[in-house]
Amino acid sequence: MGYPPYYIIKNRLPQPDLNDILAAIALEQKYIERIRDTKNEKSRKIELILKPGLEKLGFCHSVTNRNYPLFHQNCLFEVDYFNPDKGIAIEIERCNLYTKVWLALIKMLESDKIRHGLIMVPTVRVFRNKMEDSFEITYKRLRDSARNLLCHLDSLIVIGY
Repeated sequence: MGYPPYYIIKNRLPQPDLNDILAAIALEQKYIERIRDTKNEKSRKIELILKPGLEKLGFCHSVTNRNYPLFHQNCLFEVDYFNPDKGIAIEIERCNLYTKVWLALIKMLESDKIRHGLIMVPTVRVFRNKMEDSFEITYKRLRDSARNLLCHLDSLIVIGY
């Protein structure tokens, strides 16, 4: 599997759209891996380096109800990237922690405008001085636990960075 690796949990996302997103991520591989492998770095830096490439594909960055009516009124959720024409949301997380990944999924399920959800997590990370395969853990948890929740989404894909 090339960079970035990904697992499809459910997919009706057109392959050209997925390929374009993966290509935008692959262009920044060296920077992303450096940030990913540096202790205490935040996913925000990865969001910002991907911004030009994803904007070329029609994505808006840091989407809230203030700039696009994505969620119900008074909801304070934000998604890292959203393409309003294609209904694709991308969330970039710095780890595989249940709270972060599940919150990303809940955000995607909360909006009827999101049809395709992509959750990015590190392929690996150091946790308590040992390596953790964050990407595999996230995929397996979502694959095994979220199937019944996914009737609303046309696609759910986990991407490693």
